[in-house]
Amino acid sequence: MIVDQQKHFRFWEQASIRDIHVERVILAKGERTLFTVQSSSFICMKRGDLLVLLNQKTYSIHHFEIIHAPSKSLFEVNAGPDGAEYILISYKAEPGPSHGSEPMMVDEHRYPTDVTYRVTLTQPLILYEIAERMLEAQRQESHSVPLQLKASFYQWVYHLVEQYDLQPLVVKGSSPVELVIQTLEYLLQNYAKSHTLDSLATAMGRSSGHLSNCFKQVLDRGPIDCLIRLRMQKACKLLTETKLPLRMIASAIGYQDGYYFSNAFKKYMGLSPHKYRKQIVEEDVTSSAGRNHIVGNPDQCYIPLYDNDNYYQYIGGGSDEMLRNIKRVPMALLMAFGLLLSACSVGSSGNTGAATGDGRTAQSEAPASQANSSSENNTNENAQAISRKVNTSMGEVEVPANPQRVVTDFFLGHILALNVKPVGSNGLFMQNPYLEGQVTGIEDVSDNLEAITGLNPDLIVTGDAQTYEAYSKIAPTVYMDNSAPVRDQVKELGVILGKEAEASAWLVEFEKNLASAKERLSGIIKEGETATVFAGGIVKNITLYGNAYTGRGIHGELGIPMNEKVKGEIDPKVGWATISSEIVETYAGDRVFMAVDAKAESFDYSSDPVWRTLDAVKNNELYEIDGYKFYFSDPISVMGQIQDIVDMMEERALEKSKK
Repeated sequence: MIVDQQKHFRFWEQASIRDIHVERVILAKGERTLFTVQSSSFICMKRGDLLVLLNQKTYSIHHFEIIHAPSKSLFEVNAGPDGAEYILISYKAEPGPSHGSEPMMVDEHRYPTDVTYRVTLTQPLILYEIAERMLEAQRQESHSVPLQLKASFYQWVYHLVEQYDLQPLVVKGSSPVELVIQTLEYLLQNYAKSHTLDSLATAMGRSSGHLSNCFKQVLDRGPIDCLIRLRMQKACKLLTETKLPLRMIASAIGYQDGYYFSNAFKKYMGLSPHKYRKQIVEEDVTSSAGRNHIVGNPDQCYIPLYDNDNYYQYIGGGSDEMLRNIKRVPMALLMAFGLLLSACSVGSSGNTGAATGDGRTAQSEAPASQANSSSENNTNENAQAISRKVNTSMGEVEVPANPQRVVTDFFLGHILALNVKPVGSNGLFMQNPYLEGQVTGIEDVSDNLEAITGLNPDLIVTGDAQTYEAYSKIAPTVYMDNSAPVRDQVKELGVILGKEAEASAWLVEFEKNLASAKERLSGIIKEGETATVFAGGIVKNITLYGNAYTGRGIHGELGIPMNEKVKGEIDPKVGWATISSEIVETYAGDRVFMAVDAKAESFDYSSDPVWRTLDAVKNNELYEIDGYKFYFSDPISVMGQIQDIVDMMEERALEKSKK
């Protein structure tokens, strides 16, 4: 996000601008399309609303808003219930000389052209007028058109940057990682004081639910658990390096009762403080390591695992996203709280599979590479020679009986679920976190017809009716409704790919897992309780979901009922709408799921004058979820989302039962 207007102005003053292109785009209600911008671009909304998936983040863009995207950005745009109209302004810019002044970058690495940001316009009409003027100029056949476009573009961008600085401030939440670091640092200095979750949250200026959620998101454990770990680390040190009686050690680390401390220590370490101290003394006699043999010097007991992109090993493992968050927490803090694996644990950990040069295991790569090699050389002549006809919404299409080189845009996860690995797909879907580790070797072709042709596909599966004709000139092409129920899509793809048995097996497994998930929730959700799915956090306008996109797994699969007002107002053909945060109370159910940018933000709803009035917030039944992960609707993602939701709700129910 650009924050320095002076640098922004100076960049445009000195930049060389060329290849300006302007076009108007009109989408019908609920229409969904994919595209890639080859150069830096602005989307200037004129009418309606857009739900946009852009570079691993979702945005709800409204009238009087503009969003900027760097070159090579991947877009999926979804029109709202009233359709949408926007003007796409693309350009190429080369930074000019800074003449010895401060660099024109918005930070140490990026120019304004390389940053994604949005602007809420305070004076929209002047920008719309200039945009219309550029559209009119582009329609002319005159050698002066490039100059007209450049002159108008400079005017347009001047007013845009000016209004960027004047746009209303948005209440942003602090990063979960930042809050966790601040809390750990506070505990490190105050571990001997008496703490509860509520008192700790008060000290950090947050609500207890918000603080707990952030710790779960970053460390997969609560703040009190971290406090206990820290106290036990301190207790071990005092037991081995001093002769203080247990009651004094207990008091020094925050326990007023020696008996309670002894029980807590035994639960944590597996033996009593007395036996622990005795064991260390006995080892001192035979070991040259001295008193610190067990707890020791952190530099000896805990080893950071630096190896190219490897950072260190964290106790309890966790998801890839959680491990990325952990990497942002200073190592010294993690070591102080005993959250890094010990040297002996690292040394004894097994490694199955021969490691390749880039850290992957060899056996996981061999089948894919062999399949690609085989198809590239067209050795499977028998499969290529046999074809069959399938009925589609675009008519009858002749397809290979056993397609070997499939290209798809919307249906990557669907095809992978049937044990078929496409040779090419859209990079936007290849970045889906639920498909991590499954897309190696797949070419990112985006919407580039040349790139698709170069892969020599024998079948193209698309969800974009507008590109169907162009794709059909390259290879047999099948169009599928990208908004259809996931079960119908799997069945249809089973027929198209000749994988009916795999499709049936997947459906059986899906229903089995779904039944198990519902059973786990049966003791948590009471009859008559409802849920509402929002996106955006504490902002002026928020997105509301029905049984689509982020709401698909929650309402559609798990069957958690919607609030009646949501059910009545969400167009099922669209699946989402935008509302003002001032009226969220009328839409909020007993439980609220809020989709946010999990990498950068988390909000304290208990401190907000509107959100704190909701029963879901009062009862600690508001769940922040990763808006990017929950956007995808392929079968692999839907199953992953169901699992994530059930795990989240079970953990919350367990936390509440302990209070």
